[in-house]
Amino acid sequence: MPSTYSPSLRVELQFTGENVNSWGDKLNDALTRVDSAIAGYQAVAVAANVTLTTNNGSADQARTAMLKFTGGGGYTVTVPSVSKQYILWNACTGAVTISTGAGATVVMNSGDKIVVWSDGSAVYQLGFAGYGLKDYIDQAVLGATGSLPAAAGNSGKFIYSNGTAWVPRTPVTTDLSDLTTYTASATGLAVAFAIAL
Repeated sequence: MPSTYSPSLRVELQFTGENVNSWGDKLNDALTRVDSAIAGYQAVAVAANVTLTTNNGSADQARTAMLKFTGGGGYTVTVPSVSKQYILWNACTGAVTISTGAGATVVMNSGDKIVVWSDGSAVYQLGFAGYGLKDYIDQAVLGATGSLPAAAGNSGKFIYSNGTAWVPRTPVTTDLSDLTTYTASATGLAVAFAIAL
């Protein structure tokens, strides 16, 4: 019976009694593939939609742990429909979508460095409450309609919610209306703390 290959990493699985006198070479080859899957790094040029290469028992892109995408943008990178985790860097000039060809996808903006994983049918970004970090901040912290304004050009301002969006604003007197209440409370706490000591 011939050797077979593991489903996720495509490492050669030796059949009992096979490859006598060459088992050491086969083992080293398998360990090289496992090494790539755990700590390998590879750049992948993206000039159109790309399907990562998959090879049984030899080097390929899809087995590699860390991938850097270079080139244009607005393209889809398809990973195999097997369980696998990736650390990805989008060094393309535009967005890159990570997909298995079916199910959920992950969109990486230019410059993103993220961790994604596939359950064999869909791709997910590692994150919080079902969101990647960026989406979590937008959805759970800022609200579905919010995003923080740029720091450039807003020196000396604070971030204010007008109930619809987060906007930079220069402080006005009404923003300080509760200052006396907060100051009195803070003073009272400071005195109580000092007496307790």
